Amino acid sequence: MKKIISIITLSFVFFYSVSTTAQEDYSALNLFVSFGDNAAINGHYEIPIAPNLTVSPAATLAFDFDYIALGARMDYYFDSLLKLNEPWDIWGGVDTGFVISDEDDADDFSLNLHAGVEYKINKTWGIIAEFGGGTASSGGIGVGIHF
Repeated sequence: MKKIISIITLSFVFFYSVSTTAQEDYSALNLFVSFGDNAAINGHYEIPIAPNLTVSPAATLAFDFDYIALGARMDYYFDSLLKLNEPWDIWGGVDTGFVISDEDDADDFSLNLHAGVEYKINKTWGIIAEFGGGTASSGGIGVGIHF
């Protein structure tokens, strides 16, 4: 039952988020897969709060359905600082959240640092690589969907 409620909450966060524009005048839903000890499907929806700065509701669902993590992340985009042109994005940030697990000895809280890069194939699709470390993150590869 706990997992069903978590999945419903995850769906609500992603599909009913406030419509906003991201740091480059469009909204972005980023989905990626992480491998290794923390193999999972990860996703977050970017909401701009200042130039080059976004916050995102975030969720992670383990491949073995062993845990789900719900939280938030903040990213700083280095594009203007590094004078990068489209189609590249480079960012760094922090994410935090709560971990829901059936295991008694699992951490209930996660705190992670990450850095990533995206190459935009066109105005809608991008390829993402993200690297990170902390209590529940190890990075991954995936897609960015821009609206």
